[in-house]
Amino acid sequence: MQKFWQISLTLTAIYGAVVVGMSAAISHLFLHSLDGKALSSLLSSTALLAFQTLALLALSLWQLAIAQQQTAQTETAGSLKILPALVAAGFHLGLWLFVYTVWAGLLNLPLHFSQLAPLGGQLLLLCWLLLAATAWIRK
Repeated sequence: MQKFWQISLTLTAIYGAVVVGMSAAISHLFLHSLDGKALSSLLSSTALLAFQTLALLALSLWQLAIAQQQTAQTETAGSLKILPALVAAGFHLGLWLFVYTVWAGLLNLPLHFSQLAPLGGQLLLLCWLLLAATAWIRK
């Protein structure tokens, strides 16, 4: 399970780099080349990526800290291990479905399927609710 959280943290760091790069591209490249509606979509999807990146960063660091503590303790209940992993996996998939779909439509990238953006958004919402549920699950 620790390997999963290490991969999650690595992907999260990449998302952070993408947010920084996209912010620069918006400011210097897309600000004057996109119309208001397209620019608004690009800004809001980049903001969503930034916000979700912070959530994934916190979740990944938290789970890595727990994994380190558990090496010296006994096994915990299965739901305490699997639910945060499901939340993180859902965050990753939801981000790809939503953000990439929006960007692909705006920037004429390959594999643009506009129907995937709502699915990604719904998955992100579901993951937030699952994350809230983890606070109430006991051993």
